Amino acid sequence: MNSNMKMKTRVLVVGLGSIGQRHSRLLSERNDVDLYLCDTKEELRQQTIASLVNPPMANYSVFSDAVIAKPDIVFVCVPNHLHVPIALEAIENGVDVFIEKPISDSLEEAKKIVNAAESSGRFLQVGYMLRYDEGLNSLKKIIDNGEIGNLVGGRAMIGTYVTLVNAKGTDRIDKPNSLIVDYTHELDFIRWFFGDVEKISAMSSRIGEMELKPNPNIFQMNLKLNTGALVQVHMDYIQFPQRRIFEVYGDKGTLSYDFMTGEICHFTFQREYHCVNKNVTPVTERWNDLFRKEHDSILSSRLNGQPPFVSGTDGLRSLEIAEHAISVAI
Repeated sequence: MNSNMKMKTRVLVVGLGSIGQRHSRLLSERNDVDLYLCDTKEELRQQTIASLVNPPMANYSVFSDAVIAKPDIVFVCVPNHLHVPIALEAIENGVDVFIEKPISDSLEEAKKIVNAAESSGRFLQVGYMLRYDEGLNSLKKIIDNGEIGNLVGGRAMIGTYVTLVNAKGTDRIDKPNSLIVDYTHELDFIRWFFGDVEKISAMSSRIGEMELKPNPNIFQMNLKLNTGALVQVHMDYIQFPQRRIFEVYGDKGTLSYDFMTGEICHFTFQREYHCVNKNVTPVTERWNDLFRKEHDSILSSRLNGQPPFVSGTDGLRSLEIAEHAISVAI
């Protein structure tokens, strides 16, 4: 083999619903990846193959057959309750793992993945791709520069009936509390900005004349951070089109970020403010770019022996907040 030729990373995507298809499509663009696919449904495999820039090296209907082919890393994109058995089988076969959020539908089961990866030295990253979002990173730089002072509070809001409309399966409708587990993204980036959570209160409801109506379809929690800061989180499967906003309050100013428009507003303590539209590209393409950045990070980190940007422990902490909020909700 020519010594100048770079070895490609063998990536197996297991689970070809909407998120698995997106990962597959974007990974197929890369010239440093050999892509393999796995799903029990022939229809989904063929749909995915038809959408790819470059065809996969192989596709499988049974995960045990696929993992025996020795991929370098498995992208786990199956329904939440299947995350643990798939990830554990990959790790047992000496394969690194990227696992879509949430890390599992059960905190106790999720710990098995983290423990297995740590004991075997396998790379494990959890799919909180919003950490790569340009707007969130701009907010973090402003905060880290001290421009809004000490963080005293915030608010995260996600309203997303479109998630139900676009879903390829019925898991979100069939299983209680899918809303909270689905949007642990918010809990992850709140921890990233504010640190760990000390206390949680929550309320939930199933309300409105919606055709698709999980239980609950609206949820609110209040978080008290270890620093004393207070953050409110609102989630609903009602608003359409999707809305997503994050606000951070400091003792010298306030920041507001609209994920859908890309607009960042910076309000100073002197009652002056300015807003800038950081992103003018369509939302769908910006979302694709987030996944591309995530793929860059995953592939680079595991090849260079660096820790993952979003660790298994990060995944556990976000799921822990979600489970506690569900348990105390009134």
